Amino acid sequence: MDIVIASDTHGKAERLAEVMRRTGAAVLLFLGDGLRDLRVVDEGVTVRAVRGNCDWSLTADAPELRLEIFGGVRILMMHGHRYGVKGDLAQALAVAAENEADVLLYGHTHVPFEKTFPVGTPLLRGGTLQKPLLAVCPGSLGEPLRGDATFATLTVRKNGILAGFGKL
Repeated sequence: MDIVIASDTHGKAERLAEVMRRTGAAVLLFLGDGLRDLRVVDEGVTVRAVRGNCDWSLTADAPELRLEIFGGVRILMMHGHRYGVKGDLAQALAVAAENEADVLLYGHTHVPFEKTFPVGTPLLRGGTLQKPLLAVCPGSLGEPLRGDATFATLTVRKNGILAGFGKL
């Protein structure tokens, strides 16, 4: 299963439309700050979204935290502004571990990031990770801090998960 992960479009709906056209993905996980931009996504695409700090007027349209399961992989989605992701991932990792997530997806920083945290990684609220946790930030399609507008992809297969990045 191929999944597109996008965040922080900030009104640049045409960029989201271009990503979906290029990838042909059937699933989009959107991490907030541009919920209105989802209007450009084809009806046949499965869309799951969380709201970001700039989606304040759309509070009923998406939750702030969402757990989804695709191909047996537990994916925790958040924008990240309430979990301090611009400073470090400690709070977000703790929430992901509490939700027994395999993958943590977050936005807000506008900077692409991907790292697998190993078993035994210390957690903010005590304890350690009991299984590896892949953390991915797709960057920003609307207002990238560095270089090109970016998005991420997840490929979920029986033998594992592969994260990747694309740019416009």
